Amino acid sequence: MELFTWKKQSDDLYKDGAGYLKTLEKHLNQPSRFDNNLLFNISIMSFEKLFAALLAYYETEAIHHTPVSMYREANTYDKGLTPEMMDTARLIQSFESICSFDSKGYTTPTDEELRTIITGLISIKEYVGGVLNP
Repeated sequence: MELFTWKKQSDDLYKDGAGYLKTLEKHLNQPSRFDNNLLFNISIMSFEKLFAALLAYYETEAIHHTPVSMYREANTYDKGLTPEMMDTARLIQSFESICSFDSKGYTTPTDEELRTIITGLISIKEYVGGVLNP
């Protein structure tokens, strides 16, 4: 039985996030058989895993689950995060309705918005990968 280590946790979360992103990266080169709704949900999972990996690198668990809050939380540990990464977090979050008070429900990004999200995630993946494995 393998014992828990923050390094292993960070690496496993990163691999998961990068794995989800592979599906999205393919969509940039050729249209996917998946619709934008599914691709967007995959992008959310990728974002969450990548930021959870970064937080695990700093030996902490994610307290928040919304993209903007995860960015802010990670930014307290890692000052290398860029404003463009926050823009990606905001764009992703703009399609979510977390509680009933928001009342707008979930919406689906356009093709162009999805492309912007995916390219933002690629940048985040590269940054987090560089932090985890300098």
